[in-house]
Amino acid sequence: MLTEVKPHRSVPRIPGPLAGILPVILIVWGFVGAYLLQLSLDRAGENRMREKTIAEMAYFPSGRFVQEAAIEYQGLAADLVWLRAIQYYGYHLMSDRKYDWLGHVFDILVSLDPGFIGAYHFGAITLAWDAHKPHEAVDFLTDGMKANPMNWQIPFDAGFICYMVLRDYERASTFFEVASKMPNAWFMLARWAAIAKAKAGDFRTAREMWLDILKGTENRALKALVVRQLKNLITEEAIDTLQKAAQRFQEDKRRPPVDLSELVDAGYIERIPEEPYGGQFVLRNGKVTTTTPPSQRE
Repeated sequence: MLTEVKPHRSVPRIPGPLAGILPVILIVWGFVGAYLLQLSLDRAGENRMREKTIAEMAYFPSGRFVQEAAIEYQGLAADLVWLRAIQYYGYHLMSDRKYDWLGHVFDILVSLDPGFIGAYHFGAITLAWDAHKPHEAVDFLTDGMKANPMNWQIPFDAGFICYMVLRDYERASTFFEVASKMPNAWFMLARWAAIAKAKAGDFRTAREMWLDILKGTENRALKALVVRQLKNLITEEAIDTLQKAAQRFQEDKRRPPVDLSELVDAGYIERIPEEPYGGQFVLRNGKVTTTTPPSQRE
């Protein structure tokens, strides 16, 4: 079973003179100021100013700069960046669903705390699915493997993304095999390696993988993402099943079915499955689709 490792919290040493804590104070107020500015711009509805603010994130200090500036307060700085990452993700999840700087924020976070396994886990999954940047997510995890060579969850996540999104089954198999040889590795990883090598990209396997991710995390944002993906998987599987039934009907009857209910009446399916988002499955021009728009399924 997957486990999400919490960030290591080292006990800070007794702070020195004001000059010693000034960099971390500046970092704290930098995050607070950026967050408050974003809130004020959103309330005012000034889109041009908001776009300018987002563009300015390109100049946000790199992880290396923050790491050097924070000195002995890197643990505190990492906590603040983690909160900022959650805020950034949550804000865009509820608004435009654009995560242009999500990878940048997580790069800063793991630079401050390279052993923060939960950051790699959450960051990579959200990059791959919400930000639609699977290659960036795998690169992010590859760096994490270098920093944490004995942790099995990071190569597992890389294999998971290669399998589910990139459909690169050979690379997924390699990542799963690497993860399976790590200490305390999940016992099913050897099986996933074999499945990926056989290129068995089936719905059942995908569902089992997502359920294992769901069971192995306490992160509420990640749980919500997994639930969405499971609903998407159920939708895709139902559409695939109905489409194949419609194709068999057409081959037998030499005409397309009028609607999905005709597939039930003719015995090609037992019933029309329930659509998990509350919409309906329909047949349009010979293609099975759902009445729920894609924007509501992301």
